Amino acid sequence: MGITTRDLTDDDADALAALMLRIEADHPTGFCLGAGEITEIMRDKPDAVFEGAFDGDDLVAFTAVMPSLPSAKGQRFTLFGDVDPQRRGEGLGTLMLGRSLDRARAIRGAVAPAGRIRIASAALSDRDDQTDLMRSAGFEPGRHSFLMVAELPDELPALVLPEGVTVEPFDPATSDELRDSHNAAFADYPEFTEISRDFWSLFMVTSAHTRHALSLVARDAVGSVAAYVFAHEYAVPPSGGAGPEIHVPFVGTVPAHRGRGLATALLSRVLHLSRGAGYVTASLNVDTANPTGALGIYERAGFRQSYRQDFYYLDA
Repeated sequence: MGITTRDLTDDDADALAALMLRIEADHPTGFCLGAGEITEIMRDKPDAVFEGAFDGDDLVAFTAVMPSLPSAKGQRFTLFGDVDPQRRGEGLGTLMLGRSLDRARAIRGAVAPAGRIRIASAALSDRDDQTDLMRSAGFEPGRHSFLMVAELPDELPALVLPEGVTVEPFDPATSDELRDSHNAAFADYPEFTEISRDFWSLFMVTSAHTRHALSLVARDAVGSVAAYVFAHEYAVPPSGGAGPEIHVPFVGTVPAHRGRGLATALLSRVLHLSRGAGYVTASLNVDTANPTGALGIYERAGFRQSYRQDFYYLDA
């Protein structure tokens, strides 16, 4: 019958989740979702495109194209995808990557054909096949990211904060304020693209993976956001462990409050709360080019490097 391709819908969520689990059992990906999480993205981020390669009725490879909001500077697309470990070496990765690049270009062309496009993806640092695939498609290597993991001990340091700083759980009612603070905190971050209101709402407010009671916000003496640490829980622990695992997607300090130990203090408190809530491990990703010294903060908090992903970029 041969390989066929088509866009995936929420009817394919179970099959895609099962494929992701097969891939994750072979090697870490940083993008292993449960069926409910896949359905949420398909429902609440309609510009995302999931495509599958099928051998008969069997889903054997997938890609996901995630567009950012277009701007005067252009538009960024993030690509995810992989192949069933039993089907490597058949050209499926080349086929699906080429199709996802064509889809990203088509989306950009329909929105603003004259604008710059940057397409980003990642490969495991020790996987030559993934690296070769990126390079063969014209991608150039960029930065690196570590997935870091920490065991949560029974006792964690008490929360120590500068005078005048208060801490509160994440309140969805303050979502817009926190999005603005996050965009300000990461404005000098390499390759940072401002997060839109719709994506922030999906990723940080409404998704089932959010854990608002374990997410903390520090405010200064006049009530402005000074720093924050958010906590999520995914259907598949990013570390590959048994879990339950809390994942920290964002740790941020607005520039005016850097160097005061706020991120360290909040992270320690989030880990302490997570332990009390029954979690046994924590994970997070850190970009090795982060200008705020985040890697050192996480190492002091007990995190260790688990695996490295290398980012690749294609400009068009």
